[in-house]
Amino acid sequence: MTVKAYTLPLVISLALHALVFGLMFANWSPKSETREVKRPQAIQAKIVEFTPKSQRQSEQAAQQKVIDMRQRQQERERQEAERRRQQQEEARRAKAQKEKEQREREAKAERERKEAERKKREQQEAERRRQQELEAERKRIERQRQLEQALSEEEEFFEAQQAQEVAQSYVNVIAERIENNWSRPPSARAGMEVVLEIQLVPTGQVVDVSVVESSGNGAFDRSAEQAVKRIDRFEEVQDMPSEVFERHFRQLRLEFKPEDLRL
Repeated sequence: MTVKAYTLPLVISLALHALVFGLMFANWSPKSETREVKRPQAIQAKIVEFTPKSQRQSEQAAQQKVIDMRQRQQERERQEAERRRQQQEEARRAKAQKEKEQREREAKAERERKEAERKKREQQEAERRRQQELEAERKRIERQRQLEQALSEEEEFFEAQQAQEVAQSYVNVIAERIENNWSRPPSARAGMEVVLEIQLVPTGQVVDVSVVESSGNGAFDRSAEQAVKRIDRFEEVQDMPSEVFERHFRQLRLEFKPEDLRL
């Protein structure tokens, strides 16, 4: 309640007290009678505030207004507290939801990481197996190639050996015919040797004959040449395989010695 609200009742109260004291002094007159002085007794007094009805109503209205204001203030405070509590609750829920979503994102990221690692391991394992298969296939092909090469070399060896044997058999025939037609000169001595190169065609015809390595004795060298030229044609060559002829007999070298005749 404000000071202005108490001003009017206070003024009225003072006016009433002044009126009462005025009436008391107006009817008082001094008397000269002897009275027995009695011992004063304790007097109890209290101030009774007199408030008119309208003033009381005003005061009650003011008090009610104050009460209403306090109630409204309390309600506002309660609502504000409730609003803050709701905000805090919403913030708590939002924080909890955010933390939940963060955990879910982290869990999802962890699952994706593990899945990526699993796929990577599977790819690496598949690549390792593929490399092993390729290496095994490469080794198999290499072994097959080596086997084929060995077989081919063996076959070539046998073919060459067989061709050599065939060629040697023809050489022996040719050497025997030349030896039968060779007239050694009187100057021929042990240790003399001349190497001739005979050029033939597939019909066995002698195209040319020349001294590749001389014995140092002209008569000896010429006697060997004449022995080949007297034959002129080796019909045996016509029956030999063409590859044998091309390899060994198109240009045939023979060694002439007094003791024998050989390649």
